[in-house]
Amino acid sequence: MSTTANRPHRNQEPEPVRPWFARLLRRRPTLAEIARSNLVAADPAGAFVSGMRQAEELATAREEAARWKQHADDFAHEAEDREKERDGAYRERAQLLAWIAALHPATTVITQSPDVDEDGWQLLYLVAGGWQMSWHIHPRDADLFRHVTVVDVTDARAQWDGHGTVQKYERIHNHVRLLALDVLGADGALTGVTTTPEVRSA
Repeated sequence: MSTTANRPHRNQEPEPVRPWFARLLRRRPTLAEIARSNLVAADPAGAFVSGMRQAEELATAREEAARWKQHADDFAHEAEDREKERDGAYRERAQLLAWIAALHPATTVITQSPDVDEDGWQLLYLVAGGWQMSWHIHPRDADLFRHVTVVDVTDARAQWDGHGTVQKYERIHNHVRLLALDVLGADGALTGVTTTPEVRSA
């Protein structure tokens, strides 16, 4: 009996020795993979149709995700535009307040704001028409108020008299009416002011 049959051929690679536990670490198919392979074996045409349907559903889901991402990006851009517009409005407000403060230098002061937790906020106080008015000033607008006298929060000119926003703008409205008395008649109609020169006939 020849023993050459059990010997490997000269050019043949020997079978690698696998440890017995290698079978335990081999990845086992998932239930979904088993079901898919069973479906393909039982009904190849049905499996193909099912695969095509899944591909279409995946493409639809990706398109939907892209649409929602576009909506989110558009919303973020709109929010950014609104924020820029709001900041522009606040900057314009600060410019106008700086102008009003320059018109009332004797009664206008600025101090640190004790009611805002964020550093750098200030309170602008001024008296016009005998009434106190006040505004919070954002730190980014502080450069506009260098001409205003800075006082300590304990200064008598920086003591809030309790007016609210509505009352403040009522005071402004009344002060505007007082300033415009030479322009407004008793009935409130404009007198003595025209937007274009009047042409007098000879």
